[in-house]
Amino acid sequence: MNFRKKYSKVTVAMAMLHGVIIGIAAVAIVGAIIISTNGSGKEKALDTEVVTTNPPATGMTTPTSGPAVSAEDPPLQLFAKQHGVFSTAQTAHDFVSQDASLSKAAILEIEGQFYVWSAVGLREEEIEVSEYEGTFRKPFFANASTCSNDGAGKLTSVLSETELSKIKILTTVSEAEEEDEKLAEFRKNIAAVTAFSSDLRIIRLQLLSHYTHKDGCVKINF
Repeated sequence: MNFRKKYSKVTVAMAMLHGVIIGIAAVAIVGAIIISTNGSGKEKALDTEVVTTNPPATGMTTPTSGPAVSAEDPPLQLFAKQHGVFSTAQTAHDFVSQDASLSKAAILEIEGQFYVWSAVGLREEEIEVSEYEGTFRKPFFANASTCSNDGAGKLTSVLSETELSKIKILTTVSEAEEEDEKLAEFRKNIAAVTAFSSDLRIIRLQLLSHYTHKDGCVKINF
């Protein structure tokens, strides 16, 4: 049997024209999608650039490299020679009174606990400990950024000093300086602690004890 059909020239031409129109329409739709997608990508890239160029928050400074840091002096990391920690001040005092070697030790109240320390160093190796004594190194951070209100604005510098002579210079007043009451008190404290000991580790300890408790401007945390 013969299944072939005969089509006229007009029918064939119409079919070809119809195919061309469909092809043009498909190309136009694809082009519109590509343009729309590129436009969204550019908007997202612009948004990202705006975010990354925002200025730092108030009180922060942006260095040439690395993350933003606080404008205030950062806390100073120190290491203490710790003999024990107690839940009450009385038990801490009893412990100290029973050991003559702790005559220059200090008791610091930190977060409701009472720590018995006998030395404070800038580096871990400065602190000598032993199993016999039952001592160990206790790392901590001391923040003295608010001590300028008490005339002790140079306390952080004193705590980080490695030469006794430079600390003693602070006990004198130059002719060009105007002495105020708070600064005079700070000099008095420096003079007292340097007369008490010439060991920088003990000087740091006693100054920390004084400005943590009496004045309360030093904040210690672990």
